[in-house]
Amino acid sequence: MTLYCKWISVLAVTGFSFHLAPWIVAQELGGGLGGTKENLDLPFDARGESEEEEDAPEIVTFYGEQFEGDGMFYVIDRSSSMGNRGELAIAKREIFQNIAEFSSRVQFGIVFFDANVIKFPSSGQPAEANPAMKASATSFVSSVPGGGGSCCQQGLMAALQMANRASSKRKVLVYLGDGRGHCQGANEAQYLAATLAAVTAGNYQRVQVNCIMVLDVTTTGEDFLKKLAASNGGTYTVK
Repeated sequence: MTLYCKWISVLAVTGFSFHLAPWIVAQELGGGLGGTKENLDLPFDARGESEEEEDAPEIVTFYGEQFEGDGMFYVIDRSSSMGNRGELAIAKREIFQNIAEFSSRVQFGIVFFDANVIKFPSSGQPAEANPAMKASATSFVSSVPGGGGSCCQQGLMAALQMANRASSKRKVLVYLGDGRGHCQGANEAQYLAATLAAVTAGNYQRVQVNCIMVLDVTTTGEDFLKKLAASNGGTYTVK
């Protein structure tokens, strides 16, 4: 009888130890069974490591307006009205400031139009904002003279094609001028309507098109620029 009682005691202690074992292991690992299960449900690399955040967008101030992007493209009217009223010189100073402030992440392009179009880079490929390209762009802008005529469609399409080729994630196009369209004798209303259709159809990269009107505000020019900005996710401003 005594031997039987001893075996019962041994089995009871052994069974109790078996039941305690998982609890003891869990405590040694840092918590109860419930806590262990919760940790196992987490991803393998969930140890406080955060995903790499996207780079903050470049903030560019042009004519007092702020634009966010790592691809900046300018379309500047250089017609006689811009030169006669001193607006072309102001536009150049604004571009100089932007170029100087561009970080190395930025791609950019600059187009001036009158009856013709001149652009930087002349290849039509977007420029990388490294020191050499920034110096070349500054020299180009300095050398641009005033002109005559106003073929804005050609200017806008040249800049848009450049923007479409850029690898930038946030592409911004800024138009500066009076919104007029006196191009090689074409009817202005028809020419501007065709320009709006061409830019909107060709903007397959969804470049944000912003319009800044300077000089005399006309109903024709204002209506065109408002529609151009609204159709391409941009803003319209009068200065």
